[in-house]
Amino acid sequence: MSKIENFFYNGQFLACYEAAKKNEDEKEEIISQQLLQLFEQYEYDKFPATVKKVPQSIERSNESYEELDEVEEIRSIKEEESFTLRIKQLEKDATEADDERKAQSFFVQGQLFLMAHHYDESVHCFLQAVKHNPNKAVFYGIVGQTMNRFNWSPFEAMIYIERAIELDPENARWYWNKALILTQLYKDLQQESFLEGALIALEDAEKYCRADQKSLKNGIDTTVENMKEYIFN
Repeated sequence: MSKIENFFYNGQFLACYEAAKKNEDEKEEIISQQLLQLFEQYEYDKFPATVKKVPQSIERSNESYEELDEVEEIRSIKEEESFTLRIKQLEKDATEADDERKAQSFFVQGQLFLMAHHYDESVHCFLQAVKHNPNKAVFYGIVGQTMNRFNWSPFEAMIYIERAIELDPENARWYWNKALILTQLYKDLQQESFLEGALIALEDAEKYCRADQKSLKNGIDTTVENMKEYIFN
């Protein structure tokens, strides 16, 4: 299997896209062009090309991140007028604040939309968070997780999970999501190599899942059990 194909079946779509663009091997020209056509449908050329490696927030045992604290603070407001003013300030920050605050504002709005079951609006806000601050793994990870949860194309969702792993390579959640997406690709396309990639991602998820992350571990364990259906059939 070629390097380009290895990237593809391992869910490293961004790496695959870059390799296909640079390909000079005539033997791989056809597959490179096919993959470029696929990736360009999902505007990979507009994805942030480079990011800064900055300290990342750590997922807590209750599955929250420090970036989500503002969501809980807003949801705790009981008085309607105060709540409305807080939302208006959030919306104002999204247009007038500096990029870091804009990103956080969009991320919070995305979570509020998600809780209200407005999934398209939620993903839109998460994408804006990534746009304004492309250095936070949790922004990418939540985009990919939300897309996958609500049936966006795996080719849309995976690049965000891939970048989340790049920025935060010891976060079990992102590997678990990678395994879920690769499993879906296996079911859709019936390519065994996707299943192999999913199993590797699950091994990484198990490796990095902390003892206190009981809920996440239960999710990973359930996925491992479900994988037996495909392995032994």
